Amino acid sequence: MSIILVHGSVETSTEPPFIQGLETAAKKGYDALKASNNRLDAVEQAVIELENNPLYNAGYGSVLNRDGQAELDGAIMDGVSGRFAAVAAMKGIRNAVSVARKLMEDTKHVVVAGEGASLFAKEKGFADDSCISPEQMESWNYAMQLLKEGKQLDFSAYTGLKRETDTVGCILLDDDGNHAAASSTGGSFLKLPGRVGDTPFIGGGIFASADCAVVCTGRGEAFIQTLTAKYVDDGIHAGRHPEEVAIEAIRRLHRLTGEYGGLIVIDNKGRTAAVHNCDRFPVALVRNGKPEKVDPLRL
Repeated sequence: MSIILVHGSVETSTEPPFIQGLETAAKKGYDALKASNNRLDAVEQAVIELENNPLYNAGYGSVLNRDGQAELDGAIMDGVSGRFAAVAAMKGIRNAVSVARKLMEDTKHVVVAGEGASLFAKEKGFADDSCISPEQMESWNYAMQLLKEGKQLDFSAYTGLKRETDTVGCILLDDDGNHAAASSTGGSFLKLPGRVGDTPFIGGGIFASADCAVVCTGRGEAFIQTLTAKYVDDGIHAGRHPEEVAIEAIRRLHRLTGEYGGLIVIDNKGRTAAVHNCDRFPVALVRNGKPEKVDPLRL
């Protein structure tokens, strides 16, 4: 049994183009798994598909920081070996998840950040890319004008757009019962340069083990402070159902921080959950090569 589960972030639109983008990503992840029998290939390819799609806040189309630049975070984790790698606040490179994987495989480092991450990527042959879409540039210019005039911003807390979108992620269970997880994000709109969210924090926004794979989305600081991804893993390790643990994790996040978000999880029995406390949380799932409808649970 193989399962690929992807999300497009809490508050992302559930209109057809957004759902179709997620379904395409899940299918590409599955195709990569069948072609190579490599779980990391699968989660990486699914996330690359979302990074290349400007509808999502990852890669091309990422939100802009206070200075009008896109700074990206990306991470990948293997549930069998426990190996993890991430890049943070990286500028000028589109596919943060691929740079994170290259870091995992070619170095002994776990996280590189800022200029160091960009330099590493370029040394490994990744092409320059500002990742700035026309829509994001327009939103940033408009926001700057409103701030200059002393007016209140009426954009998404995450993206500065009239629509909202945040971190994207993918989790996997392969035919051998092994897990992997990957995540990528442009972070939060008008963030301080160098700000880093939960994506590159192992146990905060991402985790994979022999028991499960989980990725989170929402206000990154809250997931870091509560180590939500590891909290979910601990609950499943104790024998609990993924949905039960996911519900408790999101309620705990809100109780401790007052913040909102969502997460997706797969355990080693093939049981899945998608739970959130926001208005929308689009996800897509492919099980044994076939799309399967998922109705995320809203708390």
